[in-house]
Amino acid sequence: MKKALLILAHGSRVPETCDTVKNLSQVVKEKAGEEFQLSGYAFLQFAKPTFEEAAEKLIEEGAEEVVVAPFFLFEGHHMKHDLPEALEELNTKHPKVTFKTAGVIGEDSRMAEVLLDQIRKVR
Repeated sequence: MKKALLILAHGSRVPETCDTVKNLSQVVKEKAGEEFQLSGYAFLQFAKPTFEEAAEKLIEEGAEEVVVAPFFLFEGHHMKHDLPEALEELNTKHPKVTFKTAGVIGEDSRMAEVLLDQIRKVR
């Protein structure tokens, strides 16, 4: 089974900020090794590729399972409403493709270390 990873972020009207997601997706793909044969990134708003565009591209490349990894801190409106609606549309259009969604970053204790590292930089 050809497995794909799709990192999903909010998006921004400032194009340069989207490079962060592009770069992160490459690092995650490298760290995942052979776990995913395909990978990509997408945005829910303001930037390209959209979630639908990126998912369609992975499916065209042969993805049979797509793991969506939200690069979000909270389970807000986008995660509770927008993403499920988009996934429902994709499931209807591609019933033979399995879509799975990872959890948001949330309160993972490793985030405290990242935040503390950033705080220490201002000293």
